[in-house]
Amino acid sequence: MLKERIDFLCKKKDMTRKELVDGLVTQAHFANILAERYPLADDLAQHIASRLGVSPSYLLQASSTDPESLAKAEAIFELMSQSAASIEEHQVNELPDRDDALTVELTTALMKAVYYQQLNDSLAHEYLHQNYLNVYLEKFGRPDDNHLPLPAKKAMLYYKIQLYRSKQHYHEALNQTRRLAELLEPGSETWLTTQNLMLEAHIYLKQFDQAKLIFEQTMKHVYEQRLFHRLTGLYIAYSGYNFSVGLVQEALLALSMAEANLVYTANQGEMIPTIVNNRIIMQTLLCEYGKAAEEIARFEEMIQREPEEIRQKLYPLIHIYRCELALSQKQWALLPGLIEELDSSAQSTDQQMSRIFYQSQLFLAQGHHEQFMEQALACLPYFESIQQTNRLEPLYESLAVVSEEFRKYKESAAYYKKLVYLLRSK
Repeated sequence: MLKERIDFLCKKKDMTRKELVDGLVTQAHFANILAERYPLADDLAQHIASRLGVSPSYLLQASSTDPESLAKAEAIFELMSQSAASIEEHQVNELPDRDDALTVELTTALMKAVYYQQLNDSLAHEYLHQNYLNVYLEKFGRPDDNHLPLPAKKAMLYYKIQLYRSKQHYHEALNQTRRLAELLEPGSETWLTTQNLMLEAHIYLKQFDQAKLIFEQTMKHVYEQRLFHRLTGLYIAYSGYNFSVGLVQEALLALSMAEANLVYTANQGEMIPTIVNNRIIMQTLLCEYGKAAEEIARFEEMIQREPEEIRQKLYPLIHIYRCELALSQKQWALLPGLIEELDSSAQSTDQQMSRIFYQSQLFLAQGHHEQFMEQALACLPYFESIQQTNRLEPLYESLAVVSEEFRKYKESAAYYKKLVYLLRSK
């Protein structure tokens, strides 16, 4: 791993390997050192470290896989593989960005990237990639690269799982999750997390028999080992399974079971919004608008008891629910005010794109077709990138109809084709 660290430091210093060892050692000999055919001598390490602005130990210990380094990296992986809501911010901040052992340093960076992604902290996520991770991902992130020490390999797989999930690439996510599960102790907390991830992937990919099997096996293990803090997460996933196969009442019952078992869960602040979100979505799709409105009001009451920082994060969800409810009921007089509230509170890209979607549908209902086209085309690429069916279906249909009215028959045919493909894949 010395070679990868040297390459990273040279890139940071905008220096070639030739410039780095000029007057110290031949390039051929240095290449053999980086290939680990020869050891890096202490005196040479001092000279090179001085040119790179690091300590000699940062080079001499780069490839270290001693028990202490591996245990340190493993502890970081175990801590950061929990859900972001379960991790205190100071625990993340206290993890040093630099360590003499690259295994520890890389594990830390990969797991921090997962943490920032879960928090939707795009600035910290991008900064970490631009200033560190991108170089190492290019060298270690290839699918066929199995030469990383075990903690770093697990961190790399976990990073890839979260990356593929964020892009809705569930075939790849499932593959990486299976690889990770093979490296974990069955029954451990992280192993149980991988079971939930596999269950989610199977549901998304409509592999319902596999999803049910994983749920039943995991539930059996949870009850046998009395790991009741896992029940809420499992019931949430099982609710998604039931809803996907059309068992709507069973899905709502599973959400009730998830809520009933919150007493065992440490991270209730993360689970409650998920339960409420899924229930509101299901009730809205079932046209149970009164029940959905009651659930939104109940959620708002919960939010008002939270600190200001939490309220600011959750209020955009309330505005989205109300926009969705108004759109479903075609309450066009109510929707403009709700869109304005969402516009003032939206923080994430998804929330901003949702606001544009609702505006497009309002323009369409009002007969402002040019404004509709502008807004619809502004949010369409985003929803295509994440394959959000409940947004794409109305967008494709309305774009096809309006394009036909504008006599843009080629574009209209293309949108109809996309709509047909979408409906067949549901």
